[in-house]
Amino acid sequence: MAAGIYNFTVEQGATFTRTFKYKTSDGTAIPMTGLTPRMQLRETLSSDNFILSVNKENGTKSDGSATSNTIFTLGDGTTDFPLNAFKLTIDADTTASMSFDTAVYDIEIKTASNVVTRLLQGKIKLSKEVTR
Repeated sequence: MAAGIYNFTVEQGATFTRTFKYKTSDGTAIPMTGLTPRMQLRETLSSDNFILSVNKENGTKSDGSATSNTIFTLGDGTTDFPLNAFKLTIDADTTASMSFDTAVYDIEIKTASNVVTRLLQGKIKLSKEVTR
């Protein structure tokens, strides 16, 4: 199955959260149990350096510094956060440090046996903040 295309906007200086649900093309939920999501943002597809790299445990900015609360969280099986869900959180300090106009990203999942599947890809627009 080809990766879905999903474009979105990040507001500079604000905490960004987005919840995604992993499903088959017919809508059947696929649990995230045992899977590790990861994502990178780059200014262009051909950029050698990333703006942000996020995995289940932490996030890293392009300068190599860790972010305080930029992670993927897996669903816990509750009604509001089912096992096929995963949430991306990018903390406000990290979005405040972003300066691009648009960037590209993809989100992949990796199994314990290192099989990688790309789930989503697209463009991110940065809405610049006025209040600093």
